Amino acid sequence: MMKGWKQVTLESVCSKIVDCEHKTAPTQEHGYPSIRTPNIGRGRLLLEGVNRVSEETWNEWTKREVPQAGDLIFAREAPLGNVAIVPADTKLCLGQRTVLLRPNSNIVDPHFLCYLLLSPPIQHSMHARGGGATVPHLNVKEIRQLPISIPSLSIQQKIGALLATYDDLIENNLKRIKLLEEMAQITYEEWFVRMRFPGHESSLINPETALPEGWTKKENGDCCEVSGGGTPSREVSEYWEGGNIKWFSPTDLTKSSSLCLLDSSNKITELGLKKSSAKIMGAHTFMMTSRATIGLFGLIDAEYSTNQGFINVTPLKPTHKYYLLFNFKCRVDEFLGHASGATFPEISKSKFKKLKIVWPSENLISDFDKYCSPIISEMTNLTKQNARLREARNILLPRLMTSVIDVESYDPAGLLKEAA
Repeated sequence: MMKGWKQVTLESVCSKIVDCEHKTAPTQEHGYPSIRTPNIGRGRLLLEGVNRVSEETWNEWTKREVPQAGDLIFAREAPLGNVAIVPADTKLCLGQRTVLLRPNSNIVDPHFLCYLLLSPPIQHSMHARGGGATVPHLNVKEIRQLPISIPSLSIQQKIGALLATYDDLIENNLKRIKLLEEMAQITYEEWFVRMRFPGHESSLINPETALPEGWTKKENGDCCEVSGGGTPSREVSEYWEGGNIKWFSPTDLTKSSSLCLLDSSNKITELGLKKSSAKIMGAHTFMMTSRATIGLFGLIDAEYSTNQGFINVTPLKPTHKYYLLFNFKCRVDEFLGHASGATFPEISKSKFKKLKIVWPSENLISDFDKYCSPIISEMTNLTKQNARLREARNILLPRLMTSVIDVESYDPAGLLKEAA
C-alpha cells in the first residue's frame, strides 16, 4: 500500500450504492435521459443519442433513488467498469446494467473516486472478479466489497481537480466542434434549402426548373463516384496482423464525438486489402454508413478503407466535397426511406446513385467550399487537441493513483501548452 493511503471498500466511502431497475424502460423522442452502459464514458456521460423517457417513467425508475449532481453512474457490464460523474442541472434515471454510487463527501472526493475506479489497477481488479459466461460483470454485492486505497481528502481533491481539468478542456472542445458543425449545416440550409445564398436577391428563376438560373437537377451518381468496402477474412492473420491501412467499421463512427476522424480502431494489411473488396479511398473522399444505422458521416485527412457497411463518396472536383457532405447530411430521412433489408435496413449503392440532387452553380459551390474549409480545419484541430489531452490524462492517471507523481509538486500550468 502507498504511504499515507489506506485500504477501504467502496461501500465504506459511499453513503449509497443503488442498483438499477431490472427491466426495460419505455422510451420516447423527448424527455429525461435514461442512462445505459453505452452512455457511460470514462469520466463523463455521453448524452448524444441517449434514450429518453417520460416524466411518469422517470418517477417510476427513480423510486429507489434520484440521481444527484456528483453521484457516479457505474457500468456493471457491457462494458464492465466504465464510470461517469453526474453533472449539475441534469435530471436523469438509471437504465439497465447500471449502478448509482453516492460518494460520502466527508470521506472521498467524487472526482477522485471516479478517476480512481478508472485507473488500471482497479480496472484490472474488477475484471478479475467479474464473472459471467459471455461478458464479465459484477453484481451489487461485489461492487460494495470492491477494495480501493485512498489518500487524505485534501490530496484526493487535488488529484480529482487536476484530472477533471483535462476532461473540462475536452468537453469544451467538443462543444466547440458541435457548434462549428452546426454553423456549416445552418449555412448550407440557408443557401441551398431556403435559397438565401449570396446574391439571391438579383437571381433569376428558371420557369422550367423552378430553380435559380444556373442550377440543375442531377442524380447523385452524376456528381460523385460511389464506392463500397469489404472485410478481409478474420481467420487469416496475415490480413490483419501488422496492418497499417486504416479500416473503418460503423462502430468507429458511432463512438466518435466528431465528424472529423483521426484514426480507425482496426488496421488491415496490403494483403488483406488485395484479398477483399475493401478499397483505398483518398483523403478527398468522405464516408457515410449505409446499413443498420444509416447516415453517420466521417471525414479523415488521410487515405483509408472501410468495411461493407459504408458508401464512400468521392467528389468529381475537390471543391464539391462540402456541398455533397452537407447535402447528404440533410437527406438522411430520404435515404432511410429508400432502404430495404430483411435483417437490417440498407441503402444500396445503385439506389443511392439514382437519387436526385439539386446542383447549384459552380461559383456558388466554390464559395461554400471556401466558407466550410476553415471550419472543418478548426474542427480537425480541436479533434487532434482532444486526442492529445486524452493521451496526457491517461498517462497521468495511473501515475497519480500510484504516487509516482507527487500531486503536491505537480504543476498543471502546462495543460494548455501540451494540447496546443
